[in-house]
Amino acid sequence: MNDSAKIEIFTDGECPLCKWMRARVEPFDTRNRLRWLNFRDPEVLEMAAPRAYEELNSEMHAHMPDGRWLKGYPAWLEVLRVLPKWRWVTPVLSLPGITSLGGVLYRWLADRRFTLFGVPPPCSPDGVCALHKNPRQL
Repeated sequence: MNDSAKIEIFTDGECPLCKWMRARVEPFDTRNRLRWLNFRDPEVLEMAAPRAYEELNSEMHAHMPDGRWLKGYPAWLEVLRVLPKWRWVTPVLSLPGITSLGGVLYRWLADRRFTLFGVPPPCSPDGVCALHKNPRQL
């Protein structure tokens, strides 16, 4: 990947865990290689086509400069690979057993992100939040 190419990262811009992770990663992106996109924005959702809202909502997606799409744990490995102070860890995290475990842990955390880290307001009194709805349905 050339030094000016960016990885487009499609995350839930309203998710507390997603926002926390972005805030922790961005300072290490000293070469400005990552472009964070909130898939809840209808224009961003169109950019992600043919990925659907439901697919993007299930786990983080990364659109690589070479056109490939990655999601979940493999996407995070690519994010770490472009961070100068963190790229050293990617060979270890890419080992077969660790990759399998990393994928399982990522999936477990992604499935419970709202339970563990909270649902951002506003929610209606019946507990239904706009966050959980497809923006095309709002």
